[in-house]
Amino acid sequence: MQELLERLGRGDTQIMAMCQQANHAWSDFLEELRGADTGTLSARLGFFEPTFTRIFGSQRFGQNMMTWTGFAALYDTNAGWGQNLDRAKQLAEAFARSNCSAEVKSEARSCVISYELERHVQSPTPSAPAPTPTADSPQKKRRW
Repeated sequence: MQELLERLGRGDTQIMAMCQQANHAWSDFLEELRGADTGTLSARLGFFEPTFTRIFGSQRFGQNMMTWTGFAALYDTNAGWGQNLDRAKQLAEAFARSNCSAEVKSEARSCVISYELERHVQSPTPSAPAPTPTADSPQKKRRW
């Protein structure tokens, strides 16, 4: 996100063309996989990642922009998710399960938070329940 903002601040006009190309790539990808299950979508994301390196001209910038442009292709700032909410939830889960790079998966988590999807998305691996304190275990006081 930092590189995007830096380049926009410098007036880099190529950014609009890159984002438009990414939007088209996402539209085609999502249309091709309409009706696919989350596992299939997840598997295809790993193969789709290099497309963004090509579009954005570098691996780092491509990894950074892949998820943001994906969710942006489904979201409308005036109408919200609308009919795309289920697709956005599926995309979030697919990124979490995918074999995409750690950088892409980290950006996907940021998108889920930014777009307020976290209450809709299950984590890919269930976490263990918190241990129940017993009468013998000392209680720690939280100081916040």
